[in-house]
Amino acid sequence: MTTTGSVAASVSQLDVVFDGTWVIAPRLDGNQNIAGVDIYSPECGHPLGVYFANELNPNPWPQPGAFYMLDPHSYTLNIQRGARAPAGIQITGIDQSANHCLQSKRPIANNWDLLLSINAGPDKWTSGDTIVPQTTDAHGNPVACFSGRDSPNGKVSSLQTLSFTGVTAINLLGTSASVQALFPAPWSGSGTLIFEDEIPYIPTLQHERSAIFAMANLAGLDLALDYPLPPRPPAGGPADPLHPALHTTSSCGHSLIVMP
Repeated sequence: MTTTGSVAASVSQLDVVFDGTWVIAPRLDGNQNIAGVDIYSPECGHPLGVYFANELNPNPWPQPGAFYMLDPHSYTLNIQRGARAPAGIQITGIDQSANHCLQSKRPIANNWDLLLSINAGPDKWTSGDTIVPQTTDAHGNPVACFSGRDSPNGKVSSLQTLSFTGVTAINLLGTSASVQALFPAPWSGSGTLIFEDEIPYIPTLQHERSAIFAMANLAGLDLALDYPLPPRPPAGGPADPLHPALHTTSSCGHSLIVMP
C-alpha cells in the first residue's frame, strides 16, 4: 500500500473510496493544487454501487448486499467544509509509482456509465490493492498482463482513497432519497463513502478484457489485456493498513489516473 500527503487528526473527516476500474481525472487550480476530481466508470455493463459507513476504515468491510445500486448517469459529490479548510494537495501528492498514470492528456469519450464530480480537492490521496501486472504463461515464463503503447510501466492500484478534513456536510446529488438519508445531518464526525465498480465480480478473462477495453476506449489508450491480472494480496499478508485482512474482494481492472 502507498500513502501520500498527510492529514492531521480530525473529528470531521470524510474518506471517499473508489474500488475497481475507474478513470480518474484531477482538476487543478492556479497553484497546482487539486481543486476537484472527475471520476468515470467505463461503459462495460458493470453493476455500480455506493455505501456509506459512519466510521473511518469500516470493519468489517461491507458485503456486496450492503451497497445501494447506482443508475448510469452523472452525479455530484458536494463536500461542505469549514472556513479554514486547507486547499487540496498538490498533484505531486499522487504516487505515480503505484498507479497507471496517463501523462499525455487526451479527450475523454462519452462511453461512460457513471460520472462523479467532486467539488473539492483531497488533503490526502492513498493508493491501495497495488500489484505488479505480471503473471506466468502456460510454460511458466513471466509475461506482462498488458500490451500496447499505453501499458503501465510499473505497478497498478485498484483502490483509491481520497481523504477530506474539516467536513461539515456532504450531499451526493443525483441519488435517491434513501441514499442521501445515509449521511448524517448535521454531520456528526467521520465517515467513509465507498464506490464499487462491480457487484459482484465475475472472474473470467473475457469479462476482464471487456473492462480494460472499455477503459482504454474511454481514455483513448492503446492498451489490451493479454493475461488475467494476478490476485490482490490475500487477507493476512502483506498487511494493508487501510483494510487489514478485511478487503478481500476481487477486481477485473484497476484505476487509470489522467494527469492534468
